[in-house]
Amino acid sequence: MSKKVIATSYRELLMHREYLFVLVSSTLSSFAFVLFQVVLFWLAYKISETTFQAAVVVQSSAVPYLLFGLLGGVYADHWNKKKIIIWNQLGTGFMIFTILIMYWLHIESIWYIAVASFFIVSFRCFYSPAIRSLVSKTLPEALWPKGNSIFQLSLQLSRSIAPIFSGILLSFFSPEWMFFIFFILTIAPIGFVIPLILEHKKTSKSVPVIKELKETFTFLKTKNSLFISIVSFGIVLLFFTGMERLGLPIISDQQWQKGAKGFSIMLTLFGIGNALGAVLLGKIEIKSHYSRFIMISCILWGLGLMGVGLSPNLYMACLFALFTGITEAFIDLPMVLMIQKFTPEDKIGKVFSFLSTIAFIGEAGSSILVAFVIGVSGIHVSFIIIACSIIVICCTSLYLMERRKIDNRISKKDYRLGESHE
Repeated sequence: MSKKVIATSYRELLMHREYLFVLVSSTLSSFAFVLFQVVLFWLAYKISETTFQAAVVVQSSAVPYLLFGLLGGVYADHWNKKKIIIWNQLGTGFMIFTILIMYWLHIESIWYIAVASFFIVSFRCFYSPAIRSLVSKTLPEALWPKGNSIFQLSLQLSRSIAPIFSGILLSFFSPEWMFFIFFILTIAPIGFVIPLILEHKKTSKSVPVIKELKETFTFLKTKNSLFISIVSFGIVLLFFTGMERLGLPIISDQQWQKGAKGFSIMLTLFGIGNALGAVLLGKIEIKSHYSRFIMISCILWGLGLMGVGLSPNLYMACLFALFTGITEAFIDLPMVLMIQKFTPEDKIGKVFSFLSTIAFIGEAGSSILVAFVIGVSGIHVSFIIIACSIIVICCTSLYLMERRKIDNRISKKDYRLGESHE
């Protein structure tokens, strides 16, 4: 007899208390993290003396993934996930509290905020794979797709709402109050993690970091389209992220005369567009060709950002920002689906960490690269250069994928011919 497919609904997620606790904790933590990053980007622009100095400060939120990105996935699979999450929130809260003290004592330093950002993102390298893996630990397998979908949507809603809130903070509150609010939002998620009852197998053996990293890399090399998609996405971010973080504040301040408000509106619309894109993708069944879908979406993503940067007014920029957010969702969710479909369960955490690491490597160098491009070509021409670079990257990646598929088909055909002759 054929195996019946068990139909599930989103309402069933409400029956799983521990999943809901994980979801709320993750949402609050992500909201606080995005708030901090938006304020960091704006302070970097306003306080720094040069664009290059601002780029160095912004880069502090990306460099940790160069050091700990891959390690985070390995250790998250071996350490107690509940403790990782709690220590992340405590460590992040402590760093934000020290910034708060700095402002209370009137010894403000953008460089210290950059150092604090470095530690906060370092903690998050271990936190992200740990919290993401709890979806499967707190739900039955039949509910994994819907649980992951809601989990991803909550992250995008945080990205949508946080920039609006950060714009209010920057406009009406002093830095002391801003960082006090960040501190409360960072500590609050711990209350939802402490009640969790999770099984953890204790082991006295040391974590075989090098061995597991080698095995993950070897596995990825056998999945050509997945490997190229991840690496290409990181290269796209090398061009895109710096333009978003350095170019948009300049455009908002100098072209639209909207300052922090215009910058936060753009980031908010990116998030709203991303959430809308996630809903649209929920109605589209992508059976295969994830890699093509991702690369084409990356091209549209770059063109959308160029549209924002070249818009003569805020209203036109809002339309392009919404489009840019939608196309970003068309990159993120297919990437997650491709990883889940082609990766064994015992390697998923490490592959997600590999994706995060490659992405943040791109982000780490992006600010410096974009600062150089802006300095040489000017703000408007730089948006065009960045978009054209992304198009070249994606077209090259699509060519490499298709070339590999053709080579594989030829190899299989030759193999079958050889067998028939035998």
